[in-house]
Parts: sequence; C-alpha cells; structure tokens
Amino acid sequence: MHKDNQKKKYNKYISVVIKRLKDKYGLSTQFIHQSLRGDRVSETSEKIVAEYKILAAEVEKVLNK
Repeated sequence: MHKDNQKKKYNKYISVVIKRLKDKYGLSTQFIHQSLRGDRVSETSEKIVAEYKILAAEVEKVLNK
C-alpha cells in the first residue's frame, strides 16, 4: 500500500466537553486537542486529559440512557 492511499485516522472528541474545558482553563481549542492527542505534555495538559475523560464518560452515560 502506497503512502498516497493511506488515510490518517482522526479522533472524534465531544465538542461540548472541549468548549467547557476551553472556558474553564482559558486555553485555545487547538491546545486542548493537542493535549488530548498527546502532543503536549505539561501539568495543565495532564489535568485537561483527566478531566476530559471524566466529562466524556458522564456525557456518554447520559446519551446512552
């Protein structure tokens, strides 16, 4: 398979959770996405990832009811 035929897999993040994290931390959505992908490593990035997992689980729980 040639590189031209390979497609990059993109993660789908819950936009409501991203927006809430943006408002809480006052950071750009780009920084939050980079933190979730693992491109950024700092204390703030680790907090963002941990909080995203918690909030995303709550949203999924509500949607699955």
